[in-house]
Amino acid sequence: MATLTFKKLGRIVAIAVLCLSLVSCGLVNPRPPRAVVEMAIAQKLSQTQAVLYRQFASSVDPADRAQVGRIRISDHHWTTLDNQPAVEVAGTYHLKGGQLTAAQRRQTRDFDLYLRRGDSKDQWLLLEPVLVRSEEVLRWQSTPLIKPEVTSPT
Repeated sequence: MATLTFKKLGRIVAIAVLCLSLVSCGLVNPRPPRAVVEMAIAQKLSQTQAVLYRQFASSVDPADRAQVGRIRISDHHWTTLDNQPAVEVAGTYHLKGGQLTAAQRRQTRDFDLYLRRGDSKDQWLLLEPVLVRSEEVLRWQSTPLIKPEVTSPT
């Protein structure tokens, strides 16, 4: 009789540990959706392209700019930045379109993004480091992710 109770207790403990593991794997702090990661990379790429085009006074039509493609997420884990929970997402992507050469399109580029949840369930914010010169302290600026505009054929 005592062995039967011991087995039941062992099963209950095993089930409790399994449930806690599942909760810690993603129910409390889930992985950001793939579309969110793609929007974050596209937004960073767009910002970089805009700065470069302004510096070189290029008159490239925004529709002819490179776009993000073939994203592979290799790692994500939750951390704390400025006392706020954030998820670090790392992986690779390729560029497509624009005025890229074939070699540039084949090139694999690494990314490392920090995201945190916004006020609503579906909102995510891109966290970018900002160095405050006077204090030489690294701070994190949060920017809402903007869905890319879809241009319709005319």
